Amino acid sequence: MHSDEIGQPYRQFEHSGWERAASSYAGTFEAVSTLFVPPLLNAVHLFPGCKLLDAACGPGLIASLAASRGSEVMGVDFSANMIAEAKKRNPSLSFKEADAEALPFRDGVFDIVVIGFGLHHFPFPARAISEAHRVLRVGGRVGFTTWAPPEEHVMHRIVVGAIREVGDTAAALPIAPGGAVNDLSVCAGLLKAAGFDAATVSTEIIKTHVRIDSARHLMDMLIAGTVRLSTTLRAQPKEKTAAIRAAIDREMSPYRHGDHFRFPVAAILAVAVK
Repeated sequence: MHSDEIGQPYRQFEHSGWERAASSYAGTFEAVSTLFVPPLLNAVHLFPGCKLLDAACGPGLIASLAASRGSEVMGVDFSANMIAEAKKRNPSLSFKEADAEALPFRDGVFDIVVIGFGLHHFPFPARAISEAHRVLRVGGRVGFTTWAPPEEHVMHRIVVGAIREVGDTAAALPIAPGGAVNDLSVCAGLLKAAGFDAATVSTEIIKTHVRIDSARHLMDMLIAGTVRLSTTLRAQPKEKTAAIRAAIDREMSPYRHGDHFRFPVAAILAVAVK
């Protein structure tokens, strides 16, 4: 770990949040992040026998799908509880507790590095991308997903908007010292600054839909399976929680699809070659 990160509030906040959410993530918010795994794995061009590092692996979904396509997989996460979940779900695969900003691997040992919705949880995203570059062989590929900006990512916009409209916004959450990563140009810049071939850098917004049964279902999913929104929602007084749910329910109405809602979700997909 870098010396200036020891005791870093953002890292401590994210770490404790994911330790708490590890046991419930797979049955809640993973339903959303799962939708973006196939595009990510397609973008990095898996091939039989490739050595793939899944950084910020969580409970191991990406690692599992990559292994089913013939990859030799190693998954790492800074949360011991997440690693325990990954091992329980995928006993035949290799997982290790490790920091994506200071990977415990030699230079040039992987063909592919993927980071599925991990970058915005790191205090210093640039370090994680630099580490991905270091552990990749020449010609190796990196790919990552992160959430799109609010104007594209409807789920986030509606929930945050409801909290701002009728909730308590006084809770002070730590700010990532390395900056936000929900912008196409920022994502491209991180890859170029880390040394990836600028001609191969590609960023795009990909969109899909997730089934949501109700505003309560959405809030329960966010409380159980996220960190920042979970912290904010759990901090709300009871009467404000009800008001937030009503505001979300109102804004969800255009997305009704029979007895449920088809909710738009959007992510940035970024790839590059070393």
